[in-house]
Amino acid sequence: MNILCFGDSNTFGTSPVDGKRLPAHERWPGILAELLGTGHLVIEAGQPNRTLVNNPPFSGDKSGVKYLKPYLEAQPLDVIIIALGTNDLKARFALSAIDISKALEELILAIKAFYHGNAQPKVIILSPPKVHEVGSYKSIYAGAGIKAEQLSIEFKAVSERQACVFIDGFSLLAACESEGVHWPSEEHKRLAKQLLLFV
Repeated sequence: MNILCFGDSNTFGTSPVDGKRLPAHERWPGILAELLGTGHLVIEAGQPNRTLVNNPPFSGDKSGVKYLKPYLEAQPLDVIIIALGTNDLKARFALSAIDISKALEELILAIKAFYHGNAQPKVIILSPPKVHEVGSYKSIYAGAGIKAEQLSIEFKAVSERQACVFIDGFSLLAACESEGVHWPSEEHKRLAKQLLLFV
């Protein structure tokens, strides 16, 4: 079974402690691979600053839609896990939860169109956990705390419309309270164990 983990810095495994990348056995795609064992390929496609809607300035082109297609073309996929939306909550984008959810639905439809006429991979949607507006992220994510909860509701609705598996990250996971955005290693373990029920 081939599983694509397509997300942002929390899929990449950015540590809330020092900003470095967590080792494979502490970030959720790596933990998932260990739990699944041999015979499965877990493809890590996490990119810091990746968005559903915008291309962030100064960071190059990080739009999710553009960067997903090469992964679809590279090899057959049985499961696609989409873990995006947190970066879209940044204040400078001024997006509503509905705006972001529409972009998610467009991404799912693009996946379905790519596989048109062929077996469709299972798509799992993870909504972002709560963002804590603290420290260096306080102004960057102003208003994101409330919006993340709304996003969970909208992502669930999109998942139901598009027959995707939905995992409520807002209820399941917790970003580091002192850093604000990235997940402690314990949360990566929690997510990997939850995903094991659906892949």
